[in-house]
Amino acid sequence: MKHTATDALEALFWPKSIALIGASSDAKIIRGRMVDAILEHAFPGPIYAVSRSHSKIRDLACYPSVSDLPQPVDLAIITIPAKHVIDALQACVSKGIHAAVIISSGFAEENSDTGRVRQQAISDIAVRSGMAIIGPNAEGFLNGQMPLAASFSPTVVQVEGGLHAKGTRSAGIAVISQSGGVGFSFFNRGRPKGLVFSFVVTTGNEAGLDALDVLSYLIDDDATKVVLMFIEGFAQPHRLAPIASRAARLRKPLIIAKVGHSEAAAAAAISHTASLAGSHSAYRAVFSRYGIINGNDSDHMIDVAAAFAYFHEHLPRGTRVGILTPSGGAGAWLADQCDMHGLHVPELDCVTRAKIDAILPAYGASRNPVDVTAQVIFKLGYAPVLEILAASPSIDALLVVGSLAHPTYIESDFDALVQLGQSLEKPIIFCAYTRAHPRAVELLAQAGFPCLENMSNTAQAIKAMADYAVFLDNFDPHESVIGEADSQHAVLDPETAMYTEHQAKEVLARAGVDCPLGVLATSAAGAVTAAAELGLPVALKLQSRDIPHKTESAGVALNLVEPALISSTYTAMVQSAHDQFSDARIDGVRVERMAGFGIELIVGVHHDHDFGLLLSVGSGGILVEVLNDIVTTPLPVSHHQAKALVSRLRCMPLLKGVRGQSGGDMDALVNLLVTVSQFSLANEAVLGTLDLNPVIVHAPGKGITVADALITTRSADAPPDSN
Repeated sequence: MKHTATDALEALFWPKSIALIGASSDAKIIRGRMVDAILEHAFPGPIYAVSRSHSKIRDLACYPSVSDLPQPVDLAIITIPAKHVIDALQACVSKGIHAAVIISSGFAEENSDTGRVRQQAISDIAVRSGMAIIGPNAEGFLNGQMPLAASFSPTVVQVEGGLHAKGTRSAGIAVISQSGGVGFSFFNRGRPKGLVFSFVVTTGNEAGLDALDVLSYLIDDDATKVVLMFIEGFAQPHRLAPIASRAARLRKPLIIAKVGHSEAAAAAAISHTASLAGSHSAYRAVFSRYGIINGNDSDHMIDVAAAFAYFHEHLPRGTRVGILTPSGGAGAWLADQCDMHGLHVPELDCVTRAKIDAILPAYGASRNPVDVTAQVIFKLGYAPVLEILAASPSIDALLVVGSLAHPTYIESDFDALVQLGQSLEKPIIFCAYTRAHPRAVELLAQAGFPCLENMSNTAQAIKAMADYAVFLDNFDPHESVIGEADSQHAVLDPETAMYTEHQAKEVLARAGVDCPLGVLATSAAGAVTAAAELGLPVALKLQSRDIPHKTESAGVALNLVEPALISSTYTAMVQSAHDQFSDARIDGVRVERMAGFGIELIVGVHHDHDFGLLLSVGSGGILVEVLNDIVTTPLPVSHHQAKALVSRLRCMPLLKGVRGQSGGDMDALVNLLVTVSQFSLANEAVLGTLDLNPVIVHAPGKGITVADALITTRSADAPPDSN
């Protein structure tokens, strides 16, 4: 019987009954630790053990096989040796079991033919039966709401206070990880901070469900407001964008650590989970487009998630931060961290300062950071000053940095903090410069405030929330390119491996790209005539598909005005090419009127293996290598998206105009990006790369000049000189 996807996923993540296949009484081994974890946290439904060597394990009756179970169950947790797993799965299908978690290893992660065959067999069973299968080689999962700890991870055994934090005002955080150890490390690090984990799911080798399947399911969970992910690669990366778009519509931030962008890490990813790492820059581009927050490390991700978990309904409406501290030094240090991460610590307005000054000792400071001194904290606590700061129109978020080594002052201030937490509409994050006392953390969580211990992460958490608020304000999941390019005469030939500059500009011009006029001369006399018709001065550029980099053969000459020099330059250019590249076919020399001055950029499109066509724009000329100033986004690109992309460039001040300079024609640049996007999508099945370098952006109203262009297709077999 084939199960429906919805029923199978419900049976997996919300099982009413469980079978432990391979259960053991030995808590020193994985099969025994799994039993302990599930029993310790009081799973509310019936549990059956399948074991040939035991008649009873703790209070669980044991059955010799799956077929001997007294009734079908929702979920099977399989911990038997790999060679027996397929038979056990088949037995589960016959018994009518909807879902399975395969803890057993010995599959594709072994990089052996036997392991791959076994894993493929699991995939085949999942497809045929519709079972929801996690693993193999997984560490299991946690449903903190049931509670169910279907994992052998030591992090879920003897958890102080239980799996689900009590009394905290934190919303639910879900974790999805391709690494079992890393996945449960988030729970281990976050639970003492009073964070609530709705789910922790480790996907292992992903023979059945993969990380995106789990993400697609969990973002619809009402208790889940934030998702953390640790991934090495996606089996179907193109699915990330629509799922991330749905998360954005639900206002549920995704915080993802994508590893594997270094050579060593990529190799480790392949051997660890038999997955491919993919292109890091492409992932970053997709992350930026869909508001996905890039995770730096586990502590950073937990701290950012904590901020969202408490304030997902009250995101900061800007980057202005008020800092409250009893320590001037700590306040100054945190202010530096805020500045470093793109936040602003403005001087407070006069009304707010006057209210604060009224309760400060003479040696306090109300400018921002607000140094209330330890004396005020001793007498009044944090809440009275925070209430004043929260009302200030000068700030969008509040940070408190102080000593939380003892809970005394939080305890005495607790009722006022609870009242403040219920009334405020701006985020307030506490940051301890000491180790935070667990009781202080617990009380702050109950009052509605996360407590962090890292100044950098504290600043980054506020910045992430502010950026996400801007993203949500501007995000339109239905936005597409406005209008369609007239690509009727701009279809690339899949048999042509590379287009010369002249060919590329001809086809781009037909597609609506504003390319400069140029003539392909095939003789010295033709070059002189073309120059006279186009207007002087001119540039001469060698055209050969066999010599894509014209400078390698002295194939570029600029600012030519004399007919005799144009003639001799043509002759010398062609002869030099023949001398250096005897087998190269020379189409001729493109004669083009010299462009005026402007800001040089590079614009390009390339086909990424994971995400399809990506558009990049960056500083051109030597700056592209010196500054590494380039930004990338997936296609399509609308006018709004093109403007947002360009605004991220480091050279944006030049385009805006600085120190009396006129800046650049932004409208023309944006139109170019949109047209290139349309052209590229019209030729998506064929296009390999498109390079416009440099693109000269002239003064406002003066347009742009595409000074050079190159197009390659994805034709693998066509020889370089084919037509």
